[in-house]
Amino acid sequence: MTEKERGKKILGINNEVIERCVRCGSCRTVCPVFNVTHEEPSVARGKIFLANMINQGKVELDKEAAEFFNLCTTCLRCAEICPVMVDYEKIIISARALAVEKFGLPPEKKAAVMLFSNRNLLETAGKITAPLTKLFTKSSKSPQNRLLLINVPRLGKVLLPEIKSKPFNDKDRWYRAKGAEKGKAVFFAGCMFNNFYTETAMNVVKVLNALGYSVFVPRDQHCCGAPAFFSGDLKTFEKMKEKNLKTLQKLDVDFVVTACATCGHILKKEYRELPYESRELIEVLFENIEEVGKWKFPKKIRVTWHHPCHIVRGQKIPRNYPLDVLKVVGNVEFTSLEEADNCCGMGGSFKLSHPEISREIQIKKAKNIEKTKSDAVLTECPGCVMNIAEGLERIDSSIQSFHIADLLVKCIE
Repeated sequence: MTEKERGKKILGINNEVIERCVRCGSCRTVCPVFNVTHEEPSVARGKIFLANMINQGKVELDKEAAEFFNLCTTCLRCAEICPVMVDYEKIIISARALAVEKFGLPPEKKAAVMLFSNRNLLETAGKITAPLTKLFTKSSKSPQNRLLLINVPRLGKVLLPEIKSKPFNDKDRWYRAKGAEKGKAVFFAGCMFNNFYTETAMNVVKVLNALGYSVFVPRDQHCCGAPAFFSGDLKTFEKMKEKNLKTLQKLDVDFVVTACATCGHILKKEYRELPYESRELIEVLFENIEEVGKWKFPKKIRVTWHHPCHIVRGQKIPRNYPLDVLKVVGNVEFTSLEEADNCCGMGGSFKLSHPEISREIQIKKAKNIEKTKSDAVLTECPGCVMNIAEGLERIDSSIQSFHIADLLVKCIE
């Protein structure tokens, strides 16, 4: 079979990129998917070997091979532990892009990309379904989340974020700093905050205002493109990026702030045309830790922390930042979480494509959280908030899952 008959090579993945992998197997020790399946194609080493075979023309990128490349949460644990620093994210996204070019997106990924890349469609869905939410769901222990009334076969309890009838960014708004202004920020809220966790979005703004930052929330902001990017639909991603840059590049602000790990990762890695710095909320909090140290929660509370993958590995923000911040807040007792930086199993559309594998990863995380005997687990990723809340419901834990801004706002109101 000729190379033409076998198909194209994986764009941008040359021998130098692939052959850095020495097949040492370090990635096997940390991969959350491999720890469930125990199958070589599940781990980075196996996928890199497959990519090499495709590029050499020894095997074809068929639908079965494409599925192996989708069997990954993109948590980047493999890249972090790799002794020769293989750029695994570049390999996996490029391989997925070739698969999309050949076969299109799988149905569940296509639906997710279509929904989140179309702001009008997402907002229309909110207007239609928000009034009906309580008919098919019941309240959850974690705020802004709802449980389906019936358990789903093989999965049990299924939790959904509560979609809102009006988005957080329904119009352009400035929220002015309290006291002397330290700077101006534009809040890139992202789809989950704009359409589901609107209360948390407002809490992010209040926390930033309390720290002395004026915050602008533009109406004309779209999905950062993460669902498309991580699915390999790079054409749709570039369209979303172009739309957002058109808004962000013309603003007279000091920085853009995100409070979603994945949005922050995408903006820092892919939005290089931004004329100002992109900063995660936890970075701003850590830089203002003396001011945060003056805050006090209304009553004593014991908390633990889950490290989102796209903060500690995607953005490479030091792990001590959130821990140090929480330790200085009055009435807050911090307790360490076993495997705090392990993936929660969400992985964007991975949860839709491989629900049973995702569930096993999720339950392990929930059980580790339960061991802390905390009142709440905090994090800085709406996807993690949602998935961990579901896991805690599945093991009947009383521990709540919420965003760090939801705790801090109660210290300043």
